[in-house]
Amino acid sequence: MSCFGYQGFSNAKFGRIECHESINAFAREILLDAKAALEDGGWRVLHGIVDSIGVTPAPDVPEPERRPLDAIAAAVSEAARIELEYEDAFDWVAFCPRRDGDGGALTRYFGRRRDVAYPASGLGDAVKVRGIEARQDDTPPWIARLQAALIRTLDETHDAAAVVGTLRRWLGRVADGAVDPEALIVEQRVSKHVEQYRHETVTVAALKRATWKDCALAPGQQVRYVVVDDDATGLGRVRLAHESLSGYDGDWYRAEAIRAAESVLSPLGMDRGEIRERLSGTTAATLDSYQS
Repeated sequence: MSCFGYQGFSNAKFGRIECHESINAFAREILLDAKAALEDGGWRVLHGIVDSIGVTPAPDVPEPERRPLDAIAAAVSEAARIELEYEDAFDWVAFCPRRDGDGGALTRYFGRRRDVAYPASGLGDAVKVRGIEARQDDTPPWIARLQAALIRTLDETHDAAAVVGTLRRWLGRVADGAVDPEALIVEQRVSKHVEQYRHETVTVAALKRATWKDCALAPGQQVRYVVVDDDATGLGRVRLAHESLSGYDGDWYRAEAIRAAESVLSPLGMDRGEIRERLSGTTAATLDSYQS
């Protein structure tokens, strides 16, 4: 049984913060020991978290002098008495920056597996995805497919402008009303009773609409809805998935699409503002740009 994070959860039935801290202490020491072993073997650590380490060849170590990763994994496993295995080789990995500051977010990244073919559509096993919208349970299917298309474009072209071009084509479809509303359904788990929510989000509007339709949802259940008019107030903002779906709020889904695109383009230094500028064909100018 795994209970790493649960031990520190405030509502855990059998949690204990001291146990959580001890697990973290052991994990940190094992991670540091593994980092040292990898660096001694001729590798540079790019990413490290509780259950994984990402590395790349150290630039100053010739390939014949680098120790094989499976051999290092076996040595670390024997020393730590916890099995560490070499997972896969990647052509590239993109780490998304944290939304609230500089540096990469340890839990948000995607990478192209080497020598793994793409399926007819989507990403399949060709790309490992963690933390971004395509991996999140509440992402509408259309947004997840869009993000997969953006990642494939990035892999094929290594060009931010090409990714924006793919995004523009997909946004054209949603603006024209050509997307099936079934593909735009948002599905979220209810965490508390509707009267306990303080902010009037679209999810709260969906919960209130469910209550109005005599199908109130309890914590732990799923609410499924389509945003039809985010500028409306009350129950008119959404339609539940089991109602007749004939339309959607194109502007709301456009914003969600740009948010998903930011996850793909942010490792290249492009934020939502710049994405919108490129979509509109404008650029942001500063006073310095007008100085002779």
